[in-house]
Amino acid sequence: MFFSGQGKLYIAARASNGNAGAFRYVGNVSDFKPQMATTTIEHKESTSGQRLTDLRLTTEKKANVDAVLDDFDKANLGLALYSTPVTVAGSSVTNEVLPSALAVGDFVRLKYPDVSAVVITDSTGTPLTLVLGTNYEISSANHGTLKILNLGAYVQPFKAAYTYAAHDNVPMFNTAPAERWLRFEGINTADGDKPVLVELYRVLLDPLKELAVISDDIGSLNLSGSVLYDDTKVADSYLGQFGRFVHI
Repeated sequence: MFFSGQGKLYIAARASNGNAGAFRYVGNVSDFKPQMATTTIEHKESTSGQRLTDLRLTTEKKANVDAVLDDFDKANLGLALYSTPVTVAGSSVTNEVLPSALAVGDFVRLKYPDVSAVVITDSTGTPLTLVLGTNYEISSANHGTLKILNLGAYVQPFKAAYTYAAHDNVPMFNTAPAERWLRFEGINTADGDKPVLVELYRVLLDPLKELAVISDDIGSLNLSGSVLYDDTKVADSYLGQFGRFVHI
């Protein structure tokens, strides 16, 4: 039987009892590779003069997994960046203090992106309002970036008031990694599209090694992790202790 696989990858949080929670489809996955390995020691006899191997003892069994996720949604980025993503509701800001000692030509970031109705004032006793297009410009409303054009006689630090739209925020390393259950529902395209199932019960993913935000290629999230021994299934000959491959 030949094998060439395609299919859908689902990820669930793993409960303390070893069972899977609700699964989430992670979108198109262009590569999914469970990997198994052993560590061994060898013994050589010392009677023949040829030092022949007469024993090979397995001292460790381990498994890993690699997956390439093509969907950059906030949940997948959360997996990759050890993050708990949050959707920030749109709102408004008043008196956001900008950096001191700004000079002509400097760029300034606002705290929030996707801004509108921007008003910049200075720090005089009765604040004066800077003129858009004369003293500053909005170089990117989407990114929340301003550029200083002319300081005039205004007193720094300047202060910003604006509104911002709802957006998804994925902070890096703001949560501890959680153990996951991976489930691949696939087909064998080399055998009449017969269904196959691969399950890994206890996976701890590593953080993303790199995030190629400038590239000529289509971006992807290249995830790797360890498949850990699941002691809740030690006596289960049907499921095994790490995972399973099922011909359906």
